[in-house]
Amino acid sequence: MGEKSGIQPRRNLSGWMEEGEDSMEREDVEDCTDLQQDGLDPELFGAALAVQHIRKLISYGGSEYGRASDEEAPQPEQIETFVVRAVENAKKTKRFEQEWRQLQYIFPQIKGAWERGQKLFQEDLVRVTNNQEEMEYFSMTDFAVDCYAYVTARNTYPDNGILHAWLINGYMLAWRSHFLSENQ
Repeated sequence: MGEKSGIQPRRNLSGWMEEGEDSMEREDVEDCTDLQQDGLDPELFGAALAVQHIRKLISYGGSEYGRASDEEAPQPEQIETFVVRAVENAKKTKRFEQEWRQLQYIFPQIKGAWERGQKLFQEDLVRVTNNQEEMEYFSMTDFAVDCYAYVTARNTYPDNGILHAWLINGYMLAWRSHFLSENQ
């Protein structure tokens, strides 16, 4: 159930978690959370749930609910800090070490998308500043997410849902910082 020999961390996020995830790893994690199994080890069950939960957070740009613009979504560094500790723990316990290492490996790309989202927000803000009507729309949360952040993310990462979600997370963090601090 721990590290599998011969499996190397993926070098990019293309298809990660959707089609590219190694089916053996997915089955191992899923098998360890199958409550219909007799004699399921609670510690192993908990370890597998932790892997699944962090995968879900990463897939959704930090959001537990699948909305990358969720204002409660953590920043990449917050999840990465946990993953680093999880890798160290997995080395000791020999449980899901390869899975945690793969998650750890993708953080440079995630952080890059998140930072790019903040930069792209600033570019959009400069662009709409001279148009009062567009600025009014841009200042509305749902409009900013659906018509700006989502479109920008789709254009930037058309084939990568994970980076797409993290770009939106970064974009909306910058949006909230600008518009919500301005209204207080």
